[in-house]
Amino acid sequence: MSPTATPRLRGAIGSARPQWVRAAATHLQVYLFLWVCAWVVVVVGIALALVIVDRVGAVTVSVAQFVRDGPLVWFLFAIGVVVVSAYLTPHVANGMTRRSFGRGALLAGTVNGVLNGVTAAAVVLLEGVLYDRMGWTHGTPGDSSEPGIWEQGAGVVVLDHTLTALAGSVSGLLVAVTYYRLGGWWGTLALPLTVLPVLFLMFTTAWREAPFMPWNIAGSAAYAVSALITLTAAAAFVLLVRRVPIARTES
Repeated sequence: MSPTATPRLRGAIGSARPQWVRAAATHLQVYLFLWVCAWVVVVVGIALALVIVDRVGAVTVSVAQFVRDGPLVWFLFAIGVVVVSAYLTPHVANGMTRRSFGRGALLAGTVNGVLNGVTAAAVVLLEGVLYDRMGWTHGTPGDSSEPGIWEQGAGVVVLDHTLTALAGSVSGLLVAVTYYRLGGWWGTLALPLTVLPVLFLMFTTAWREAPFMPWNIAGSAAYAVSALITLTAAAAFVLLVRRVPIARTES
């Protein structure tokens, strides 16, 4: 038997998966648990809101539309920040390369974004089915004459909510690694860029009619630009992680 036979056998039989796959698996375990918890809370909250509104008045506004900015953006953003802040140092300290951590974190964050985006779209669409059966108006709040995203077809809902979730997830990762690598002052100054994936979608959808909107992009062009911005943020995250100095911790 050659000297190299044993290492090869261990690699084939053992659990020596690539480091980035192990990192992604570790993050996904956390993501899946939080996904279940978050959407149980969201669905129960929507159901309670509908029951209360139906008892005291008429249901004329979609309740599920509000998951887009809270659970879908800032919740995933916060998870991305926590993942980098809590996992980067111990992963690298235990022998994982920075590149593997970055690839694994980005893969898991992408899966998490798609999973939550599709889930949110499904909740909105199922709410619309319920509204039709109950004879309720699945509309927008106030006197807005512009139809809601959920009123533009299932494809638009899935695309919009998935890109929104991806923007929140990737932006959280980028903000965290920027602060980790550049420090508080530079990390704060970089926020207009690191949070740009989220801000762009807000300005092109919920705040489209605001007088301070810095651009006028809508429809398919807005989604294409959003995807490009999120991809750029993902690339920036990978580049920043690759040579990030690992902070020393005291036991």
